[in-house]
This record gives sequence, structure tokens and C-alpha cells, in this order.
Amino acid sequence: MMRPTSSLLAKILGWFFLNMVLVAVVLALFFTVQPQINLHALLGRQGADRLRTASQLIAHDLARADRSSWSDVLTRHAAIHNVDFTLVLDNGSHFSSSDGQLPLAITMKVDDVLRPAPQGNRFRPPGHPGRPPGLGERPPVGGPESRLTDQLTGKRPLPDEAWDQLRHLMLRTENPVRYWAGIRIPLPSKASLPPRPAILFAVSASITGKGFFFDPLPWIVVAVAVVLISLLFWIPMVRHITRPLARMTQATEKIALGRFDVAIHESRTDEIGRLANTINHMANRLSGFVNGQKRFLGDVSHELGSPIARIQFGLGALEQRSEGENRDRIRDVLEDVAHMSNLVNELLAYSRADLKSDTVKLEAINLLAVVQAAIKRETTRADHVQVQIDPLISVVASAELLTRAIANLVRNAVKYAGDAGTITITAARKNSHVEIEVRDSGPGVPGHLLDQLFEPFFRPEASRDRDSGGVGLGLAIVKTCVETCQGTVSAANLDPQGFAVKITLNN
Repeated sequence: MMRPTSSLLAKILGWFFLNMVLVAVVLALFFTVQPQINLHALLGRQGADRLRTASQLIAHDLARADRSSWSDVLTRHAAIHNVDFTLVLDNGSHFSSSDGQLPLAITMKVDDVLRPAPQGNRFRPPGHPGRPPGLGERPPVGGPESRLTDQLTGKRPLPDEAWDQLRHLMLRTENPVRYWAGIRIPLPSKASLPPRPAILFAVSASITGKGFFFDPLPWIVVAVAVVLISLLFWIPMVRHITRPLARMTQATEKIALGRFDVAIHESRTDEIGRLANTINHMANRLSGFVNGQKRFLGDVSHELGSPIARIQFGLGALEQRSEGENRDRIRDVLEDVAHMSNLVNELLAYSRADLKSDTVKLEAINLLAVVQAAIKRETTRADHVQVQIDPLISVVASAELLTRAIANLVRNAVKYAGDAGTITITAARKNSHVEIEVRDSGPGVPGHLLDQLFEPFFRPEASRDRDSGGVGLGLAIVKTCVETCQGTVSAANLDPQGFAVKITLNN
């Protein structure tokens, strides 16, 4: 019984929450250390201070320039910061580094900021006591606005928190889409009068102002860092899951090919460990079933061989002494006994081909000689089979088993496609392997049956039955012989017509 704490789901959930804790710790460290090491400067982000700095410089230049050249001052600063600048006064007039009219939304926003209505009253009657200075009434010299002018022009330092109170103004306009970042600045005036309030806007078609409004670089860096940390954190967990699954996939592929000598060693108690133990148990059970079946077939075939031979001998003697209809009946019985004898012999060959795999001696043999011996055994017409094999090609195999495998393939080709055309046997080197192919021009088999052709006693109903002499063991014997030689075998239909069996052996 698997404990809940050792399940794969519990491990994944636990790893996920650990990842979240790690991300939270990283973010906490980021925000804690940031003020101490000036992380904004370290990452190159000073977008939050650019508008403030630009407004200081522009206010300083405007104080030294004539009113008629204020647009030129804004144009010069626009070229430096790569954004447009627009200066809007409290009376509605404006100066800009670019051509175009001031959008109505900006005009209304400036009016709200520079000429706020009393609370609960949207009307602003002239001389209203709640109206700020700059709307026709001038505060005394030396007032707050005068001090702000001195601070903007560098005569007095302005605290950062004061700038924060003045800076937060972001707008978006349509047709065309523009983003406006504004800051309130006092304009220079006559020496006897206090400065007039105005708003300086930085204008851009980009929401980031090409880095002037907002620089996403540090947040991108933080996001990338979090993703990389999470990725590095999850890689061991993912590999902890995928690597044993890959090993089990390879093992099950071998089992599907009939190779049951696989063992998966996984010392874990979760679902993957249980799956590995189940695969090992399944492989052992299947190996026992298959070997037991072959051993049973071998024993039965061996026991049936002697009585069948005696029956054939007795019927042959009886045939010589019989006449007329009795002789014909005995011949029919002899045909059935011969068919039974062939079946028993193929069963015996199938069972012996793999049961002795541990004692089979594999050695380098000349392929052409083996193919010629197999052809000689199975056909009397040399024109049925064409051999295209380099005499220098050799393979590592058992000569007896490989001869039996190729002989069975030639027999099948002659039996089912001998009248359709020539049978061709070719061989070619592929890296450290040799591919042997037996082709015919017959009708082939249905595509969905190709994977079952090498199963014992399997016969495609439409093409192979007892009347044609097949018992469904020929290709099964081929597969057993080839795999005992540590090779592989496969079958395929040819286009437009034909059938091919490919054997791959070590060179």
C-alpha cells in the first residue's frame, strides 16, 4: 500500500509550494535590497526621475529665454529625450515642440488641475476664494510659488516627496493615440510678480515613451530571473519523473518485440516505482508463458513425430497392397498425414529455434553462401529468385538459423507470389548493420495485418489457408531465428504492388 506522502501528486504539489516560497523570498530580497544598492541605477532604470529632471532643465531654460522662443526650447529638449514636449499655461495657451492642436481632453485636464472648482460646485466664479493663485490674482512675492521657482532653477533644493506630489499625471488621447505624462511647473514672470503655474507634458506614441515614461527593463530582468530560478528549481523534479519513464518506455518496447529479458531497477515507492515493479513482474510472467508454450509445443511435436512416422510407413505399405477405390482413399489419408507431419515439423522447428538461444554460437559468416544454400533448399527453378548481394558482405549470425529464416521467406514468396514475377534478394551495409531484403511482386497483405504476420499460427484469411499449405508458423519461425541471431525483422507492402521482408543483422 502506497503512503499518501510518497505519491507522485504529493511530491509535485510539495515542489510547487516550495517554488512559490522561493519566488516570494527572491522578490522580498529584491525589494529589501533595492534601496540600499540603488538597483534602479544598477539596472539602468531612471525613467521615473526623467520627467522631473527634464522639467527642471526646461524651467531653467525658459527662465533665460524670451517667450517667443519657448517652442524652440521645447524642440531642443524633445530632440534630447526623444519625446515631444508641450507646455500648457493656466490661461489655455500652449507651446509645443511639434505641430498640432491641443486635444480637448488635455485642455480639460489642465483646467481641472490649474483651476479646480470648489468642492460641490463645478462653476468657478471670478475671484472665488478657493481658486489657486495664477488666475488673475498674484500671491505676494516670496510665497510658495516663488520658492518653488527658486527650487526649479536650482536656487533651493526641492525634496523628492514634493516632486512626487507634483508628478503623477498620465493621460491617453485618441486619433492619433498619444500618451501624455505631465508635471506642474511655475513659469518665470516679471521680477515684481510671482511665477505663473503651468503644466509641462512629455508626449509620445509609445506607452513607455521609449523609456522616458516607464522603463520596463528592471521588471523584465526580475521576471526573467524568477522564470530562470523556477526553471532551475523544476529541472531536477522533471528529470526525476521523465528519466525513469524513458527507461520504462524502452523496456516496454523490447517486451512488445518479444524480448522479455528486461529488468527495471527503481528504488522508489511512488507510482513510478510501482509501475517499474509491475513491468518487471509482467515481463517475467510473459517470458514464462511464451517459453512454456514453446516448450510444450516442442515436447508435443517430439512425441507426435514417431507415431506419425509409423502411420506414414504403415499406410505406404498398405497402399502397395490395395487396389481401386481403396488405394485412392489411402492416398487421401496419406495427404492428411503428410500435412500433419509438416505441421509437427514446423512446430518443432519453432520451439527449438528460441529455446536454445543461450547456447547458439554466433559468428561471422558469408551472407551470399547462406542465401544460395537457402534458395537451393526451397526452389528448383533458378529463374524464380534473383540475388543481388556483394560476395564480400558478412554478418554475425548462426548459419543454421539464418539459412532456415531465409529459406522460409523464399518458400513463402514462391508459394504466394511465384507466378506474379521475379523474387529478389538484396543486401546492403548500413553503418554497423547489414539489411537483407526479400521482395516479391505478389498482392501483399492488408496494411492493418502487417504487425501480426510474425505471430505464431496467424494467417490472413483472404490469402492463406490450409488448402494453400500454410499453417501460420513460417514467419514466426523467421522472427524467432532472426532474434536469436540478435537481429530484427519487419514486413511492408510495396508501391504499387509487392511485398518485402527486411532482416537487419550486425555486421
